[in-house]
Amino acid sequence: VGEVQNIPTTGVTFEQKTLTWKKMAALVPISNDLLRFSSPAADMIVRNDLVSSMTLREDIAFIRDDGTAHRPRGLFHWALPANRFAADATTNLTTVTTDLGRAILRLKNAHVRFVRPGWLMTPRTEFYLLTVRDGNGNFAFRDEVLAGRLLGFPIGVTTQIPDNLGVGGNESEVYLVDFADAIIGESTQLLVDASTEAAYHNGTNVVAAFSLDQTVIRVIAQHDFAMRYPQSIAVITGVRCGAIVTGK
Repeated sequence: VGEVQNIPTTGVTFEQKTLTWKKMAALVPISNDLLRFSSPAADMIVRNDLVSSMTLREDIAFIRDDGTAHRPRGLFHWALPANRFAADATTNLTTVTTDLGRAILRLKNAHVRFVRPGWLMTPRTEFYLLTVRDGNGNFAFRDEVLAGRLLGFPIGVTTQIPDNLGVGGNESEVYLVDFADAIIGESTQLLVDASTEAAYHNGTNVVAAFSLDQTVIRVIAQHDFAMRYPQSIAVITGVRCGAIVTGK
């Protein structure tokens, strides 16, 4: 604006995103004899393993669940169709670098802020990036990947992204996300309870822990997931890294 001129207003558009609690729970009965005589304490081992398992299940929910059957809607299904694109069927350094660049460009063209950008991939994809060489035999990405980054952005590696997708059962996915636009709604902290009197369903019948001399450990979390700006997700599909290859 010029000097002594009115500043025009800038429009801001808001919309509502409704998060509803999705209940994730696990329950394990343990023999009280095991609890009485185990060393280290079996209940702590089971509790820690349950928490670890819940964390892994939460990962896949926030990455790939479709929002049906009491599940959150994950990154894959929040991503716009235009931001999900297939990797080049020929896997070499040139095509891989091009596909990674396409993911970055998708976000940049959508004016994504890149406040907390990061990659998500499987261990198989990470191993490919660690071992792929250029035409001179030099490792192309090794030093950067060992430092936990790829093309300047942090890497998250998880087995909760499948690597058996596609017709041939050998495909995976790579995600680039600005996690500053990701929203996790949690109703409570993780709840861990134990009872020697509880009844539980064993898959066939309801049985009583008291009469079986058992302790039941139960873990519950309630949460949901949303993206403030869905354009902040790019997904490379059809990623094949089964064979370690070299190329220019």
